[in-house]
Amino acid sequence: MKLTKFTFIFLSIFTVTAVYAQKGGSISVGATPGLSYMLAQNTYFLAGNSKELDYKPKFSYHVFIQGAYNFKEQHGLVAFANFCEEGQKYKDDFKYRIYPALIGTHSKTVDFKYMGFGVLYRFAPLLRGQKDHVLVKDENFHWRMKLLVGFETDFLLAAKINYTVDLNNTGNIQNYGYPIGASIPNAPGPISPATSYGYPAYSPNQSDNYKSFFKTVQGVGVIRYGFDYIFNNNMFLGIAIETKFGLNDINANTYKAHPDYKKSKNYFFGLNVELGYVFKKDAAKKKESKKADKVEAPKPPKVKTPGIDMNKRVDEVDKATKKRYKK
Repeated sequence: MKLTKFTFIFLSIFTVTAVYAQKGGSISVGATPGLSYMLAQNTYFLAGNSKELDYKPKFSYHVFIQGAYNFKEQHGLVAFANFCEEGQKYKDDFKYRIYPALIGTHSKTVDFKYMGFGVLYRFAPLLRGQKDHVLVKDENFHWRMKLLVGFETDFLLAAKINYTVDLNNTGNIQNYGYPIGASIPNAPGPISPATSYGYPAYSPNQSDNYKSFFKTVQGVGVIRYGFDYIFNNNMFLGIAIETKFGLNDINANTYKAHPDYKKSKNYFFGLNVELGYVFKKDAAKKKESKKADKVEAPKPPKVKTPGIDMNKRVDEVDKATKKRYKK
């Protein structure tokens, strides 16, 4: 099944989850700051003299909105939509005497912007001893552990690459990343971020937009592990360690012809923080039940019997009986 079909299914589930959230679940917003990586590099533009640049941490983040529906106390589904900024940084020294224009510190940054949609299975068990020590007056638990596992589909909004060289490490920074196709003096032909990134073809383009070099859709596996703290007013704060790993090659098919080609995938590690509101259907039912108990049942109206007054008739019979006994 194609990723686009998966996405359609997930969007449907997201809509259904939002509708049923009021019957028992939650809605929240949040952000996930962290580090992203893109593995692996394709660096064969200088043939046998090429080498991979050292990977450097790149600060990335996600911002999201999500809804959840708990079909049981410990089990549920979470659907979310998010904006992702990811990518990779590289930095390394080149000391090739035969390529004077390449001697120095090379720095490269790849920036991706994605719009993603996903669905997660949520498991939130009560911890051992929690019933004895964390139980509050309204029979709710403030702390809940959570484990979420699922799938996300990301749509590429933009892709940019910046490539600079500090020539001979003298502070003379040469920007070879914009525009695409900028030539390096004394190099074997025009060297651009396209070839530096691993693509053998020279493709002049007066822009820093590299979206055509990558696939527009990527599948992502998602794992979160953490805790929620639920306040007495049903607001909650959630914190979790989040890991995302790409499931498919992100490079466009056009740039896979080289015999040394390697698949490239995105990875992300971050701290997921969310703030939301919990809809507790069991608590709502109990509250309605208590209100119903407080309301007294209305007294049945007195029914008057038309015609003969039976009370008066009984009194007359009693009087006649008393007179008979007196005689």
